Amino acid sequence: MNKPLIISSILLIFLFVICLVGPYFPFLQSPDDVKEYILHEDGTIEVAPFSPSQMYWLGTDHYGVDLLTLIITGGKDTLLVVFAITLIRYVMAVPLGVLARKNKGFFHFTVSSLNSFFSMVPILFFALLFMNLPMFLASDYRFILILFTLALLECGRTAAAVQTQVAQIDRSTYMEGAIINGSKWLTVLRLYYWRHLRTSLIVLFFLDASRVMLLLGQLGFLSMFFAQTWVLDEAIGILVRNDLHIWPTMLADTRKYLHSNIWIPLAPALMITITIFALQLFGEGLRSRFEKK
Repeated sequence: MNKPLIISSILLIFLFVICLVGPYFPFLQSPDDVKEYILHEDGTIEVAPFSPSQMYWLGTDHYGVDLLTLIITGGKDTLLVVFAITLIRYVMAVPLGVLARKNKGFFHFTVSSLNSFFSMVPILFFALLFMNLPMFLASDYRFILILFTLALLECGRTAAAVQTQVAQIDRSTYMEGAIINGSKWLTVLRLYYWRHLRTSLIVLFFLDASRVMLLLGQLGFLSMFFAQTWVLDEAIGILVRNDLHIWPTMLADTRKYLHSNIWIPLAPALMITITIFALQLFGEGLRSRFEKK
């Protein structure tokens, strides 16, 4: 019995149900139900944020918005961002790794350079650096630029893994037979490369997705937004407004609540942790399943 695969499959089904079906649940809070304070029967006034209760299962944020509603409504966009970054990375990395399989030439140099350069400094540092560049801050295409940038940051590592596996396939005896028989390139690609590479790519995809989720959580905790608008508040000045509601952005500016209203950062952090654990465990479970075959 492949317990990691079973457990992770249950967790992923749970996440997808929350993200896809959850927004249609009738108990979600509507914008008209948001309250900044509650007047109790004894005359006392309770001001948001409200702690977890029968009314607010996970509590509310400092605006009085139900955290359970925020978690459910932001789930689909969260998973879309995670898988979009991972997919873009693989669209770039797989062809690059295949072209670099001979361990020499321009493509090998590109893969080696990307892998070594971005491995010297934590990826979080580069992500923060790029997201705060003026061209990113002022661009109308900030969301797209960040997606491709985060995908590119670890593209070299993924391409290097693909390069190593493709190089092993090239040295195999069945590949020598295909070359001797004069097989066409599309035939070699489909029956030899893809056939032996697909299982590894599927495993690596989910493992990479878990790494992307971890990076997004770190960026969210540091108040780095994917889509944002600069607004003028007469009382405070120029503020940054988050325009993309996902779990990591719910962690923004929550450090001050760690010692008082712990439920505010706890709810999104728990969902991020479950997602990372499920994706990582699913990848390892698939690896065990494929190795047995």
